[in-house]
Amino acid sequence: MLSILVRILFGIDMALGLLNYVGWSWYMGQRFDFFLLLLSIFATHFPDVDMIPYLLLRRRYQLISHWIIGHHPLLILCVVAVASFYAASAWLPNKAGYIVGLVTSGVLLHFLHDGMNRMGFPWLSPFTLTRFRFRRGKSLIVPRSEMDEWLNHWKNYWKTHPRTVADEVSVRAEPLGYGHLAFWGVAFLFLVIFMARTMPSYESN
Repeated sequence: MLSILVRILFGIDMALGLLNYVGWSWYMGQRFDFFLLLLSIFATHFPDVDMIPYLLLRRRYQLISHWIIGHHPLLILCVVAVASFYAASAWLPNKAGYIVGLVTSGVLLHFLHDGMNRMGFPWLSPFTLTRFRFRRGKSLIVPRSEMDEWLNHWKNYWKTHPRTVADEVSVRAEPLGYGHLAFWGVAFLFLVIFMARTMPSYESN
């Protein structure tokens, strides 16, 4: 379980949360705020909340993918933008635009990361389950035959390899490679620079 937590902590979505926060805060002229940093990190992980119903219902409905609730881009992005606007208007009305941009772009970054999946991503879901993947700067439709082959492979695999909750989470937590760590390191460096330039102690010097 510790290895899973490490992979999540140093994962791509975590690094995207750091970069998303620094980018929006710098652009909007905001000071460092720890709680808004956490909000950005939450946003880049938010679509994966559908792991909860997936883990509860996967055996009853023989589910293969956890992309069942939070991975409908057109719907989720609209809901997130509207919900964050009303929440920010009540919580920090003078930063409503900033918070809407921070949260919505964080969720979008998660989808873009998922879009790198070799089996593509259903960008038009829930209106169609057609998957698209990018190759050499072009968007390509994943053939239905390829999707069926992939689904059948995993259905047969999980029938003979029962998995625990830890197995489900582990298989979805990307193994850490040098590229992942380097990307995370760059994101963390940008955060440190932003903190140094915007915290009060810097200006008092």
